[in-house]
Amino acid sequence: MTANILLLNNKNNMPDWLTIKEAVRIVNKTEGIKITKSDIYRNALCGKINLSIYFQSSVLLGKVRVSGYKPKLHLVSDTPFRRFCLLEKNCFLKNRNLIISTEGKYFNPRQRIIDTTLLGYEYVLIQRLLANTLNLPLPVADTETINYGLTVTISEGVFQLFEKTTWQDRMKKQMAKLPESRVLDVASELSTSKIHPLCRNDYFPLHELPADACFVIRHSELERLINSYTKNMAITSPSTRISTPLSRMLWLACKHNETISPLIRQPYKLLSIFEQWASDDGITDHLSGDTLKNALKRGSPSSTSLHD
Repeated sequence: MTANILLLNNKNNMPDWLTIKEAVRIVNKTEGIKITKSDIYRNALCGKINLSIYFQSSVLLGKVRVSGYKPKLHLVSDTPFRRFCLLEKNCFLKNRNLIISTEGKYFNPRQRIIDTTLLGYEYVLIQRLLANTLNLPLPVADTETINYGLTVTISEGVFQLFEKTTWQDRMKKQMAKLPESRVLDVASELSTSKIHPLCRNDYFPLHELPADACFVIRHSELERLINSYTKNMAITSPSTRISTPLSRMLWLACKHNETISPLIRQPYKLLSIFEQWASDDGITDHLSGDTLKNALKRGSPSSTSLHD
């Protein structure tokens, strides 16, 4: 299909990643397929493609301990102060005292574009983006939703996002996220709790995406999306049938043209030349790479077809 061919032919000029808006604009400049932001978000939520996150500022990662395909969880059963600083606010208020278990040292990744398979709370963030693009009400803020934090994937495995700050600053941030009706109750509960050294730095899980980070899509994942659409179009759209004699003449014309004969076994690259010729002569018809491929195969002397 034209859209996929254009993307592949321009691969060397295409950045490794695109914003969702850029991806939609580039695909929609081609013929044969149109997509929207919601198409990208839907396919990501269904697991058909993977999105990435662009972190403009550095982040800290801790490696997630996994069992099968699921993160291992760890019980935070000590002081209310510690639970308050480590848990997401709704988990703390509902006494859901589990956090993701990590291992090894925390580190700053060199790369700023990091993939995610939506194993963590980022799945909910994509749901919200989808609702926005479809002009639907945002998902109801369900206090029963468990937010264990945000995860990303790199070659070494799954990692959780953390921040490094003092216990005192973390407590202030957590307090600011509480409903006003619960601030006094929580403050009273913490006042009777054993408090860690407030000025000591430590690592705390992030439960929200950093303000300067955003979801993006790699060029390779955009190609996967386009492939899925073009395959469906090929199944539902009847292909144009060219007779064997006409296929023979097309093959001979290509074979004995010095400009295009080197590409006769690469019909999708050859298609771009045909499209340019058509454009120069004012022809605006859609040209099919699949039709050209089949015609050249049928017209080749190696073809065993003797009749239509």
